[in-house]
Amino acid sequence: MRSGMLVSTRTALAGATGNALVMGVAEVSTPLGWVLLPGLLGVSTRPRVAALISAWAAVLLAASVVVPVVPGHRADPWALGASAASLAAVPLLAWARRRREARAVARVPAPRDVAVFTMPAGTGRAALAVCRAPGEVAAAVPLRRGGLRVLLGVAHGATLARPEHTRALESAFRDEALRGGGSLPRIAGALDDLVRGIAPGGYLAATLVEVSPEGRVTLLRCGGPDATAHAGDGARPADLPDAGPLGLTGAATSVTEAPAGARRLTVAPADAGPRRPTEEALRSPRAADAVVALTRRPGDRRRTGPALVVDLPPERPA
Repeated sequence: MRSGMLVSTRTALAGATGNALVMGVAEVSTPLGWVLLPGLLGVSTRPRVAALISAWAAVLLAASVVVPVVPGHRADPWALGASAASLAAVPLLAWARRRREARAVARVPAPRDVAVFTMPAGTGRAALAVCRAPGEVAAAVPLRRGGLRVLLGVAHGATLARPEHTRALESAFRDEALRGGGSLPRIAGALDDLVRGIAPGGYLAATLVEVSPEGRVTLLRCGGPDATAHAGDGARPADLPDAGPLGLTGAATSVTEAPAGARRLTVAPADAGPRRPTEEALRSPRAADAVVALTRRPGDRRRTGPALVVDLPPERPA
């Protein structure tokens, strides 16, 4: 689980390179000028990428000293030491930021055969249940100010359903969900390309959910389960348009907003049964309890997932 909007590796490398060129042409020799921008770019990305940015910035810095075609970074020990210490700290700061933001996601007690995670969802809370059934794909990415993006799906096909490939799908979703300017259709497009590359004969039946910091919920259904909207004592299907599974029909281009007035939104496995999601979700006051109930299969002790419950406060933007 990861959060925040991250700078891409290409952007960060280009920024560090451009900064070095500008500093050299402008004859700026202070350590601050050479490491400030790479440092900011580094702490705005993943720790592994931050280490790469720091190393590249150090190479550019050393080149400006060893090959002084134009005045570059100061060569005295104090200046070099200050820059080296600053660049070395960047991956540590990126790691600390990731750890701090990850604490927004909490694993809560649940039966042994299901893992349940709770997290902020705009102005409300969400719970995601993962059973790790064959082919199950599930990932949640908290964003800044309480935003959230979630992928729920099942991979079909012997090759695509392999654990290493479902993990690759989850990792790709996380990376795309964290990119600045990303949207659900864009994420779906990236997953569609990945599915076709991994297993041309397979497909991913998925539903993507996004909760804005203000509490607006949008959904994109690509062969995955429909959502159910709950308000008061009633519940009704969200009737999401289905663009078809990823890897077969191409990615969808539009999203659907959650029904107005919904206080709880559930996305349950396709074989959960027509009535049980409604009954369990209305009876369980806590999202974590409701999502566990949604993983039970009718007349079977086994569980099926993934499942999502989003609780929304009464007052939020229309």
